[in-house]
Amino acid sequence: MDKKLDCCVVRDLLPAYIENLTEPETAAQVREHLEDCGDCRKLEEDMRIQVPMEKVPKGALNFLKRIKRTRLIAAGVTLALTLWCIWWLYDAEFHYPNTEAGRLAAVEDYITQPADSTMNHDLKAGTPFHVIAWQEARGKLFIFYKVDNRDNVHGVIQLTRGINGKYRTDQASMSPFPYTAGVIANRLDVRGKDWEPIVIAGDNCREIYSVAVEYTVYDSVEGRDVRGYELVYPISDINFFWLLEEEAVREQLGTPHYEVRPWNVRFLDKDGNDITEQFRDDSVQQNWSGSKSTAEQFLLYVYIGITAAIGLVFIQYFLRRD
Repeated sequence: MDKKLDCCVVRDLLPAYIENLTEPETAAQVREHLEDCGDCRKLEEDMRIQVPMEKVPKGALNFLKRIKRTRLIAAGVTLALTLWCIWWLYDAEFHYPNTEAGRLAAVEDYITQPADSTMNHDLKAGTPFHVIAWQEARGKLFIFYKVDNRDNVHGVIQLTRGINGKYRTDQASMSPFPYTAGVIANRLDVRGKDWEPIVIAGDNCREIYSVAVEYTVYDSVEGRDVRGYELVYPISDINFFWLLEEEAVREQLGTPHYEVRPWNVRFLDKDGNDITEQFRDDSVQQNWSGSKSTAEQFLLYVYIGITAAIGLVFIQYFLRRD
């Protein structure tokens, strides 16, 4: 495309061209035209004679350069500060690493009740908490914990992994554990996932060689739960936490089209004898159970969006062209 300028356009641009106020591309086109057009070149020479060319003082140029440099530095600092604030907000939400200390901190921070809580479950600060076992699956961290209190509380905490590799607490279950040692079996509703695995977890199972889990099977035709289904699981670890796929449990039970839920457990010795009652603790009150959940992450992303918007406004201000 021909970008040569007409004489009338060049004559209009000459004042700005002579004072070096035109854009580089425009100045180049004016120079090209002047090389080929004697009339415009003569006019340019006359204008330069009439308009004295004064150089900008060196001090003023240095001042302008310092202003530009200061603005660039301010924009860079603002960008760095904005990114740090965004990361700080995110890390404040997703801040539990999957380490021994991180898992225990998640349990203590989430399960401990405020000093003014009216719930009388003895879960106040200072109560000893313990992580028994844990497992990662599908971007989640599941922690099986216990509390050294009068109800021997046991439960499971669910955490979600963030992009920083750390976790935030989502929800937790808590209930009395009426055994000095033993196994729990529950169906777990995993938050944010279309997934309900069967949880089987053991605490201090030194003398327990296997556990018999009795299941209820929901009969959709009759609209009721049917009992009498059982699976026996060998135990090789003192403390453990298993996540079993419900589909696999249904296949083992021979009920592939029905919903199954654990409803009772029996502890067995090495000969297969039921030794459940040997571990029962009658002092534990079993008339309650509880749960706790955290709000969704919507507010976190709102705060991150606000921080990013404010940072962008300041960066644009520092990079503006006056």
